[in-house]
Amino acid sequence: MVEAERQYWVRTEQGIVWGPYPRGVLERLRGRLKGRCDVSTDGKDYRPTSAFPEVAEMLGSAEAAPMAAAPPPEPGRAAVLTAEAPLGKLPEEGDLARASVLRLYALAAESSATGWLQITTPEERLLQISFRRGAPEHVMSDDPELGVFRFLVDSKAISAQEALRAEEHRARSGIDAVSALFQLQLIPPADAHRVLGAHALFVLDRALSTWRGKFTFESDAPSPPGAFPLGAKWTLLADASRRLDAATVRARLGRKMQRRVQRSGGNGVGRLEELTLNAQEARLFGSIDGTRTGDELIKGLPDQALGLRMLHLLAELGHLSFDSEEVAPRSTQPKPLPAQPSVPPPRAEATSVLRAASVPPPSRFASIPTPPRTAPIPTPPRPVTIPPAARFTPPTSPQRMAPSQPLITPPQLLPAVPQKPAPVVDVSLAGLRATLAKLEQSDHFAALGLDRKSALADARRAFFQLAREYHPDTVTEGSPPEVRSLKESIFARINEAASALSDETRRKAYEAELDGQAQNVDVGNIFAAEDAFQRAEIIIKARKYAEGLALLEEAIKLNPDEGEFYAWRGWAHFMLAKERRVAHAEAVAGCKKALQMSPLCAPAWLFQAQMAKILGDLKTAESCFKKVLELDANHLEAIRELRYLYPGKKS
Repeated sequence: MVEAERQYWVRTEQGIVWGPYPRGVLERLRGRLKGRCDVSTDGKDYRPTSAFPEVAEMLGSAEAAPMAAAPPPEPGRAAVLTAEAPLGKLPEEGDLARASVLRLYALAAESSATGWLQITTPEERLLQISFRRGAPEHVMSDDPELGVFRFLVDSKAISAQEALRAEEHRARSGIDAVSALFQLQLIPPADAHRVLGAHALFVLDRALSTWRGKFTFESDAPSPPGAFPLGAKWTLLADASRRLDAATVRARLGRKMQRRVQRSGGNGVGRLEELTLNAQEARLFGSIDGTRTGDELIKGLPDQALGLRMLHLLAELGHLSFDSEEVAPRSTQPKPLPAQPSVPPPRAEATSVLRAASVPPPSRFASIPTPPRTAPIPTPPRPVTIPPAARFTPPTSPQRMAPSQPLITPPQLLPAVPQKPAPVVDVSLAGLRATLAKLEQSDHFAALGLDRKSALADARRAFFQLAREYHPDTVTEGSPPEVRSLKESIFARINEAASALSDETRRKAYEAELDGQAQNVDVGNIFAAEDAFQRAEIIIKARKYAEGLALLEEAIKLNPDEGEFYAWRGWAHFMLAKERRVAHAEAVAGCKKALQMSPLCAPAWLFQAQMAKILGDLKTAESCFKKVLELDANHLEAIRELRYLYPGKKS
């Protein structure tokens, strides 16, 4: 199961990199990719497709070299290729003093693990997190203080008397707490999902804040009945870490905050983008340069507790580390100046210059008596007055200068090279939109403002000039969210162009593609369609049907041979229609077309069931939900919908 969720990067002959994608996405390339390509599981080390037999057939590796002929890894790379076990696999048991619950959770999310993570506290209380493919689906505890009854009373959902009555009914009937609440009608069925989800997050917070005790992990253990996903796995982790008690986190870090903090160079568990850092947290991470301690990093933050929690989370996940030696606190008091002898201020008269010349400087040993002088002090000569016009006049020729005084001339080390002016950019919202639209229609050369005769160094130079304006870190606080999104897209586009044009091999391949000499140019459309579809899927689940529909139309235009796209388009059309009964036939036609092209397309049956349920046709809805379960027996949404349709009937 873990192997099926591994992510793959694909690099084509033209040097274009796509991914990461799971095997299910690569399945759509079967029989279409006819050229040679390389594959990577970390985005860095690429090898021929024959080295990955699980995806070799999908990517058309018949023309690739056999596995025995695959080049051996570079020296020092063996540890990288086999480094998945330490970071990608949960230990079966251990002590929380060596591995925190935060890190264990991240390891489960990173490896898409399925099973039970059980935590035993020093008070012999049990907390259990059930994972399915890395996402938490159920959290429970045998501590009465963390029970659902106590939680509902504290949140004022039920009264203390109702909680006592539900507890007595549960003990008398031998049922679980949730069933007791339902039977006594203390919680309406419509609020069950929200209430149970809030209680699960409450217990998850307690589990992640547990510092001492033991843990065990039972791999492949199924989730309890009625479990459901609690949310995005990495977002849940980041949000829970923000709710940790700041004093406890401070005690946990201890004297580490007096040590210098440095980044790990991308060797942590998970990706920072998945943690959805806010602006303050992103600036904190960007300010880590290895020269400042943890206390110095959070000192200037508006919310120091937030910075403290984020340093703790990133340290537990391995994205940063603390030095082994503490740094002495820097004193803020200025150093005292050495004592100076008291000298009266100079007088403004012109004669003060002559007086100062005739009086020796005060001695540090003025208090020691000295013998009287026998010889008179000679009178200094009168100073020679230099006319103002003659002062600071440079010599007209080297012969007038003293031999020991060299002639100083401006250095002329290299001839002046004319520099291209920096490109004129418009960073307003309308300007960013226009720039992105232009870049999407441009080739790599036009994206960087170069021509075909430009040098490799010109691509890097143009990239750095554009990055000064379009890097996402240049977004100021208070800017509209769309500004960051646009700059991220623009920066990704110019980075892609610079990567292709600054490498000689990739540049030649790209120029051949532009000239029509490449044999395989359609794989880009397939991957671009998949990117558009994945964004559409997320947006439609957020009920933004109009935006998702536009992305689906784009995906179908790029890859019209993928059936699942038509099912999602039909569903979006149905949900947008004002007269849904009129739009129902067209939406069902899209789902049936998807099934003709891909008979195993479960979303096509799911959408037909949902539409029938909305229109009141429960018989058709039940039939279609059962079709979904025939394709995927563990489909949570179909199971839940059937239970709602027939509460007393097992699906």
